[in-house]
Amino acid sequence: MLNQEAMTPLYVQLMEEVEKSIQRGDYKPGDRIMTESEMAKTYGVSLITVRKAIGSLTEKGLLVRKQGKGTFVMKPKFSRNMKKLQSFSEMCRQMGVRPGARMLQNRLIKADSKISARLGLAAGSNVIYIERLRFADQEPVQIERNYFPLKYASLLDANFDDNSLLDFLNEHNGMRVAASEKIIELCRATAEEASLLDMKKGDYLLFVRSTAFDQTGEPLYAGVQIINGDRFSLYVYETSGE
Repeated sequence: MLNQEAMTPLYVQLMEEVEKSIQRGDYKPGDRIMTESEMAKTYGVSLITVRKAIGSLTEKGLLVRKQGKGTFVMKPKFSRNMKKLQSFSEMCRQMGVRPGARMLQNRLIKADSKISARLGLAAGSNVIYIERLRFADQEPVQIERNYFPLKYASLLDANFDDNSLLDFLNEHNGMRVAASEKIIELCRATAEEASLLDMKKGDYLLFVRSTAFDQTGEPLYAGVQIINGDRFSLYVYETSGE
């Protein structure tokens, strides 16, 4: 029961109790917490107090409401430093989670004008298109769509289920990413993307358009990453250079 006589508002006391339950491990990431009515009865408070506490914890990113399902403990977000040259697999391993991938496509296509320009090729040139669904601890979090020049045709014979594209290029072609440029935008999930990422059509996604360059300054690949923003945060650390 909460202290009805304390100076601290009841909803704040309830917030602290729920936070302590999460910290103790009574509730684990992904667990559904008590319903509002159960919580009101357990702590001897009104539904209004419960809703205010749950709303505040949701704003803090500790809980998430799912329509028709209940309120759940948020899973910690994966965080990626966009200023650092780091593969998805490296990022996962650094965070202590297991990276994974399922190859969706690996084929030759004709590049449109935008992809051709990013790769320094003539419009309509054939390129290698590799699309993969990326997993972190078996949870789908990102769709990768990458376009490679034909000089990396050995990619067509490889399977990239749970294998690193960049490690393959380094081992077979002696190439590595030396620099990259990225543009970050928002987009809405298509029906196909929503199905792959276990989301709803129209949900917001992070859209990262990137071009990677090898040691000689030549384009290594042009790519797009479509990321579940509920599970991922992107950050950049900058200094003034002084």
